[in-house]
Amino acid sequence: MKLRLSKKRPVLRGRALLDETQVGPKFARQARMADAGFPVPRFFCVSAPVFTEVLKPIRTELDALLACLDPADYDGVEKKATRLRQLVLGVPVPTAVERELFEAFDAVFGADAVVSVRSSVVGRGSQAGEDSAHDAFAGISDSFLYVTRDQLLERIRQCWASGFSAEALLYRAARGGTQHGFAVAVGVQRMELGRRSFVLFTCDPLTGARDRVLAAGLGIGEGVVQEKVPVDHYFISRRGDTIRSVLAHKTHAMEENPARLADGPGAVPVPEELQDLPVLSEEQIRQAVAAGDRIEKLFGGPQDIEGTFTADGRLHILQARPVVLELDRQRLWSNANITESYPDVTTALTYSFAQRFYREDFHDFYRLLGVPRKVLDRHEGELRGMIGMLHGRVFYSLSVWYTLHGLSRTFPLWRGSFERMMGMSPSVTHVTPTPPLTDLALLPATAKTLVRLAWRLVTHGVAVKDFESWWERTLTAHREAAKMADPLQLSQLMRSLWKEVGGRWGITLVNDILLQMHETVAMKMLERWVPGAGPGLHSDLLCGGEENRSVVILMSIVDIAERVRAAPRVLAALDVKPADEVWAEIDRGAYGGELADRIREHAELHGDRGLQELKLEVMVPRDRPSQLLCMAAEYARGDLTRALLREREAEVRLAGERRLAEHFTGRPLRKQALRAVLAGQRRYINMRENTRYRRSELYGFGRQVYRRLGADLAARGLLERAEDVAHLTEEEILGTYDGTAVTDDLRGLAAVRKAEFDARGPELPMDFVTMGPVRDALPDPNRVAADSGTLYGLGSSGGVVRGTARVVVDPRDFGEPSDNMILIARETDPGWLFLMLSARGIVVERGTLLSHTAISGRKFGIPTIVALPHATARIPDGAQVEMDGAAGTVTILEEDEA
Repeated sequence: MKLRLSKKRPVLRGRALLDETQVGPKFARQARMADAGFPVPRFFCVSAPVFTEVLKPIRTELDALLACLDPADYDGVEKKATRLRQLVLGVPVPTAVERELFEAFDAVFGADAVVSVRSSVVGRGSQAGEDSAHDAFAGISDSFLYVTRDQLLERIRQCWASGFSAEALLYRAARGGTQHGFAVAVGVQRMELGRRSFVLFTCDPLTGARDRVLAAGLGIGEGVVQEKVPVDHYFISRRGDTIRSVLAHKTHAMEENPARLADGPGAVPVPEELQDLPVLSEEQIRQAVAAGDRIEKLFGGPQDIEGTFTADGRLHILQARPVVLELDRQRLWSNANITESYPDVTTALTYSFAQRFYREDFHDFYRLLGVPRKVLDRHEGELRGMIGMLHGRVFYSLSVWYTLHGLSRTFPLWRGSFERMMGMSPSVTHVTPTPPLTDLALLPATAKTLVRLAWRLVTHGVAVKDFESWWERTLTAHREAAKMADPLQLSQLMRSLWKEVGGRWGITLVNDILLQMHETVAMKMLERWVPGAGPGLHSDLLCGGEENRSVVILMSIVDIAERVRAAPRVLAALDVKPADEVWAEIDRGAYGGELADRIREHAELHGDRGLQELKLEVMVPRDRPSQLLCMAAEYARGDLTRALLREREAEVRLAGERRLAEHFTGRPLRKQALRAVLAGQRRYINMRENTRYRRSELYGFGRQVYRRLGADLAARGLLERAEDVAHLTEEEILGTYDGTAVTDDLRGLAAVRKAEFDARGPELPMDFVTMGPVRDALPDPNRVAADSGTLYGLGSSGGVVRGTARVVVDPRDFGEPSDNMILIARETDPGWLFLMLSARGIVVERGTLLSHTAISGRKFGIPTIVALPHATARIPDGAQVEMDGAAGTVTILEEDEA
C-alpha cells in the first residue's frame, strides 16, 4: 500500500511535535513542555494524517455504519463499535510507515526498550481535540504500557481503533460533535518505571479555587488515575503555601513484573512498615507543585498534571491537560475588604441600599473608562449583583467584578493592584488571564481607552473638585426639600438622589485606579532601588502633607476631648451617668454653652462619621450626639492632643525621609522620581478619604429618610415598630408609597426577616469559592480554637511592640482601654479611631493594605496587622503578645516571656 501524505513525515520527532494539527493537543502540549525544559520522557508520534490515509480503503463502510448510529440505543452502539474496530484492526500498516516507525524506535529508545503507546484524538474545524482547553476527553482513547518493539504495530492499530470504541462514539454524540470529523494521532514514549506517582491539579477541580490538590499512590501512574491503589491526598494552599495531608492505608502498589514486562502492571503488596507512611515527602510535594505552577504559567491556565518519581528520585512529567471549568457556574466570594464597611450581620435595608450604591457607582465608573452604554446595558444583571448576602453578611461577588472590570481595556494596568487592594487571597482569584495590552487584535480599542485614561489623569484634580461642589449643592438641596416633605415626597427625593448619584459618582472609583497605579509604581521603585526596605518605609513616607477629611474629623473630636479634659465635672458625670443623660444636661447648658455648641457644630459638619456608619440601622453622631461625648471622653482621660498627633506623624515622616536619603546618596534623579510618585499617592489617598466621607453623607441621608418612613409605617400599623423598617428592602419601602410594592404585609415580612437576622449563625470564611447554586455550595463555617506560637497576617504598619491582647467585638461595649493594649478585632471602621489611638498595636481579621485600619495605623504610627484569619478566636483576651507590624506576625507569649 502506497501512502500519499503531504510534505509532513508520517513519524514526527523533535520540534515537529509542536504542530497541533498533526499530533493533536495532547502531544503538542507534551512537546511544548519538553521544549521549555520540563522532564518529559522522550517520545515520537505517528501523525494524524497517517490515520486518515490508512482508513481511506474502508472509509465508505465506516461512514455507512456511523450514519445510522443511534446514541440512545446502547446495544446498537456496542455492536457497531465492535464492527468499526474490527475494520480498523484489519487495515495493514503501510510499509513506509512501518519502516520509519522502527527506525525511530531504535534511534530514540533502543531496540530493547519498553514504551507506552497512547492515542490522542485530533479534532477538525470546530471540533476540539483531546486535552484541548475546552474538552479534556480524558480516559476515552486507549493507552498501552510496557510495549516492546515486536508489539508496536499491533498497539498502534489498537489506538487507531479506539477512536471508534463505544465510549468514544457516545462521548462525541453527547458533546455534540460529528462522528466523522476527527483523526487519531499515536504517541510512542519511553516507559518510566515510576515508584511514586501523582496527579496534580493546580486549582481545586471541584470549585476552581486556586489551591492545589495532589493525589499520590505507590507504583506507576495508572494506579492513581484508574484508582487501583490507595491514594494519599495533599492540599497545598496558596495562602501561606501550607500542606494538609489526608493519608490512606496503603496495602498494595501497582508495578511491573520485571520478568514478564509484556504482561503489564499488577498489584504488589506493600511492606507493613510502609503502609501508613506518606507516598510523597514534603520535598517531593513541593517539587511537584513548583513544576505544576510553572506548567500552569506556560499554558496560561489551571492544569491537570500526571507525573511520577522513579526509584532514583527523579521527577518525570508524563502529561498535562487543562482543567476544564464551567466558569459560568463558579462564584468567587470575599469580604476581606468590605467587612469594614458592613461588619457582622447586616439588615435587608442596608444590603439593598449598598447593592444600589454599587450599581450606580460602577455603572458611572465604567462609562468614564469608555465602556459603551449598550455594553453596560447587557451587563445590568452583573451590576446589580456585585455584592451578595450570605448568612446575613455582605460579601463581594468577585466573579462579577472580574467580568465587569474586563469590559475596560485598562484592566491589565490595574488588575494586580485591584487584587491587592481587595485583600484577595492567592487561593481565591480568577483563573482566566486578562488579555494583555499588547494583544494586537484589541490594539485599536486599547489605544483609545488608554488615551481616555491619560486624559482622566490630567484632569482628575479638577474633576474631583467639580464632584465635591456638585455634591454639596445636591445634598443641601435634598436636605432642605426633605424637611417639609410628606412620605411620598420623601420616597421621590430618595429616587431623585439615586439618579443624581448614578451620573456623577464614578469619579471616586477613577481615583481608586489612579491610587492603585501610583501605589504599584512606588512599591516597584522601592523594591528595585531600596532593596530590603520592606513595607515600613513606604508607609512612613506616606505620612504628612495636607490633612484629609478623615483627619479633620479626628482632630475635631480630639479638640472636643481637650475641652472635656478642661471640664472635670463632665468627666465625673460620665463616670456615673449614661452618656445620653450627660449629653441632655450639656444640651440644656448645665456645663456652659461653649461645649454644647462645639459638639453640635461637629455633628452638623461631620455627624455622618461614626461606628458602622454605612449600616442604616445604626445611629451616628448626627442622630445621637452623645456618641461624640463617649469618644471624646476616652481621649480626654488620656494625654492625646491635636499637637501630639501632628508631632507623631511628622516624626514618622521625618524618619522615613532620613532613611530614604541614606539610600539615595548621589542619586538625586531617582530620589526625585520616587518623591513625585509618593506625592501623587498621598494626593489620591486624600481624595479617597474626602470622597469616602461623601459616601457617608449619602448613607446618612438615606438613614434620615428611612427612619422617618419607618415611623410613618409604624403609625399606620404597617409595622410593629418604627425600627423594623431596617428589615425591609429599599424598594419594598419606597414601593409602599408610590404603588410599586408587591406585598401589603410589611409587618409579616419584617417579622420573618428580623427572626432571620437574630438567628444568624457563625460567619463564613473570609474568602471561598462556590460552584453551582450558591447556597448549596457554601463552606462549613470555620471553628478555630485558640493557638499558641506565631500567627501570620498582612503587615501594614511597621513596629514591634508587646502588650496585652484585648479582644473587642463591639467597641460600644468595651470598657476603659489599658496602657499596653494590643487591640484585636474582626475589623474596624472610622468609628473605632478612639480605641485604635489608645492601642499600642492593632490586629484585625479582615482588611487590606488600603483598608481603613491599615491607613490609620500608618497615619498615626501604630503597628498594625490586617488579614490575620480568626484573630479574635486564636488570640485569647488578656494574653501577652508580641506583634511585628512590618512582618505581619503575632506571637502569643508564655508567662515567663511576657
